[in-house]
Amino acid sequence: MHVRPAEDGRTHAVRLAPEEYGELCGAATTHRKRLLVRLGGESGLRAAEMTRVRPNDRRPAPGESSGAFLAVPDEASDGREAYLPPGVDREFERYVNSNGVAAGTPIVDVSPRRVQMLISEVASEAAERTGVEDFRKVSAHDLRRYFARTLLEERDVDPRIVRAVGGWRSFDALESYLDPPTDAEVVEAFDASGSSPFASLDAVLIDASTRSDLERGVCESLASGGAYAFAWIEGTALGDRSASPRAVAGIDAEELAPLRSRLPGALEDCVSIDARSIEETSAVVAVPVSYGETRYGTLALARSHGDVDAEERERLLLLGRRVGHAITAIRRRKLLLADAVLELEFHSTDPNAFFVAASDRCECRLDLESIVSVSDSALLFYLTLIDGEAADVFELTEEFSGVEEWRLVEQRDGGALVEFVVTGASPMLVLTDSGASITEATFDRGNARLVADCAYDADLRALVNGVTSAFPATELVGKQATDRSAGTVHGFRESVKDRLTDRQRAALRAAYFGGYFDWPRGSTAEEVADAMGVSSPTFHNHLRKGERELLQALFDD
Repeated sequence: MHVRPAEDGRTHAVRLAPEEYGELCGAATTHRKRLLVRLGGESGLRAAEMTRVRPNDRRPAPGESSGAFLAVPDEASDGREAYLPPGVDREFERYVNSNGVAAGTPIVDVSPRRVQMLISEVASEAAERTGVEDFRKVSAHDLRRYFARTLLEERDVDPRIVRAVGGWRSFDALESYLDPPTDAEVVEAFDASGSSPFASLDAVLIDASTRSDLERGVCESLASGGAYAFAWIEGTALGDRSASPRAVAGIDAEELAPLRSRLPGALEDCVSIDARSIEETSAVVAVPVSYGETRYGTLALARSHGDVDAEERERLLLLGRRVGHAITAIRRRKLLLADAVLELEFHSTDPNAFFVAASDRCECRLDLESIVSVSDSALLFYLTLIDGEAADVFELTEEFSGVEEWRLVEQRDGGALVEFVVTGASPMLVLTDSGASITEATFDRGNARLVADCAYDADLRALVNGVTSAFPATELVGKQATDRSAGTVHGFRESVKDRLTDRQRAALRAAYFGGYFDWPRGSTAEEVADAMGVSSPTFHNHLRKGERELLQALFDD
């Protein structure tokens, strides 16, 4: 990632590489944030334009293209139409349909400043996930810069087209979005061997809607890039040849079978194996496909010539993590959108599970209240402690390396609300890493009952094996298909309408539109109270009660 002082009055101009843009898309934790990032990075919309476009501004592209054009309601653009590539168009349509957005209303009912803040939130999440602090400097403007540079420099699109769909009024204005070429870029432009086998992967990782499409697309992209003769993905470690490959590209599956049979039985991850005796292949490289603690399989690459150096090995390891992250995102998205889910019930007495051990040794009961994801590898648990002392439970954390933080939230009659940050030592973490959603959990004197939902077509065998291999004294005792009604924005609004009093609703609206919830705040509580003609304590009273009702509607069953 290249960051330099901007010439247009902004603090920084950030140049994103394609893989960094992919990380940014992967860091979008909501459907809305993901759509906003893609509208900026792949369709070139400004933050203000994103707040004006409506579903009826979209028209399908002519011919057999699966993309669409999007009219941008802006007098200054002189009738401009942006273009939605197929993946962005599908994202646009899904968002409109799932949120019940009316044809003539903006797809996002927020201010341009709020759009900028939402994109900044995604950038901060990308920094947390990757450890690259420069992600925090990415803005909506940098996404538009990425859009222009990708089309002009990497895809060699006609500048007239880029200017038209991006809404630039002159070529001079468009040129200001491009950085001067570096020495390495000049050399690469004159060196045909400089093409990257990873260049076409980003669209695959972002657009794939199923795991099979994703795995097939990854293999096809790598096999067609020149550096690798062929590629395939195993459902397990590469040495286990009991099952057929999940995806193959660049070679027929029948021709691949003899090659797989001659590979070593145990192959370390991302270590190049000499394979010159196998056809024209110089080496086979095994890349783990994983996310967090979940291993989804192995990507195998047959090199056309030469060996794999340290730099390429690092890129392959990063690719394996990105593919694993994309698979997890697909599984979670399917779970969120599914009308029917598979409900699983586990029982556990495993002493290596912290909450099981705590309930046993402290002779207490712990009931799960809520789970919050705080990073790729950590979960924040809120539990009600019954018939026990919080201090006794906290003392046990020293024996479990997977429990990072803990505190007493509040003391209650007959118990307490306690908080834990956990990075291991819990079957619940394994389940959520596998794309499941925990709905119930009770730990009572050494016996745990866990209930989780997963997508109906999830790989149940792999999910259960993941839990039982980490915590052997755990078993699946029940499974059943259950229907789940889909929620909409309209349904949520209707559900809270009767909860709020007129004064609570007025306080919330005044605070929202007055910028009280923005950061930094556009208005103080006193300024909003003055505008409403009430005292500050009265305003705070109505605001806090209204916030409580909204949060209760959102988080309670």
